Amino acid sequence: MKVKFVERCTVDSALYRVGTIVDLAKNVADELIDSGKCVAVESKKKAKNRSVGLEASELETRVETDAS
Repeated sequence: MKVKFVERCTVDSALYRVGTIVDLAKNVADELIDSGKCVAVESKKKAKNRSVGLEASELETRVETDAS
């Protein structure tokens, strides 16, 4: 679980400063969140490519023409 520290803290003999974001085991993260030393961080979901059957070479592009 990703957490962001709001207080200086040590976990498993590693020092974490304020603002540090790390991935911790769920049970350790839950204890730290309950004690107020860190807050949970939502992981950004990767947008998936939803195009169907299109390749970059097959796309048609508009050609600039002279309007005069």
